[in-house]
Formats: sequence, structure tokens, C-alpha cells
Amino acid sequence: MKKAVIIGSGLGGLSTALRLSHKGYDVTILEKHSTPGGRLNIIEQDGFRFDMGPSFMSMTYELDELFNSVGMKVPIELEELDPLYQVFSEGQKKPRLVYKDLKKLAEEFKDIEPNLEENAKIYLERAGQ
Repeated sequence: MKKAVIIGSGLGGLSTALRLSHKGYDVTILEKHSTPGGRLNIIEQDGFRFDMGPSFMSMTYELDELFNSVGMKVPIELEELDPLYQVFSEGQKKPRLVYKDLKKLAEEFKDIEPNLEENAKIYLERAGQ
């Protein structure tokens, strides 16, 4: 049996382990922290909770592809958020809301980026090429 050692149990390490084990590898994962998940973990201190990394998933098709590639049903159900998240900045009285919907996003940021919708469409078109 082939063996593989994966360093780190973040999303990349866990995904690789799942794919390799599906192909028959004996997989060992080495992790320096006491819990797996990498940046998906939370630090709790003094009654507060802090995300160590991203707290939302924008590319759900990646999750679907991962589990489809190993013949499994996706084991979690995701809930779409609207807005996606809030951004708190020093000196602002209220947070900025970040939306998936480009029109809502443009409206939220119109005072600092008056052409956001138009510029975002140009950017996304270029990125798609």
C-alpha cells in the first residue's frame, strides 16, 4: 500500500487526505495544533470569539467537487447569507455591509466608490478571460 504524509490539517490538507485515501493511500496527517481545520478555527479568550480566517465560503462548487470526486454526498448544508458579512472601520458609526448582489454592494459603497458596479463588471470580465 502506498503511504502519504500530509503536513497540516487545514482545508487543503484535509481535502488532499480525503482524495488520497479514496485512491487507496495510507494517509498520516501531522498537525501542530490541538484541533484540525487550520484557519477555520476559532480563538476564544476573555469571553470573545475570533475567527482565525475566512468565516464564509464563496466557492461552494469546490466543496461539491471534492465530495463528488470521492463518491460522497456533501456532509454539511450551507446557508447563504445576505449580507455576506459586515466590515467595521475605525471612525465609522455603522458597519459597511458586503453583499453578493452587485447592485446592493454598489449602493452600500457609493460614497467612496461611485462607479463600483461598472468597475466591478469590467474587472470580472477581464478576470474571466
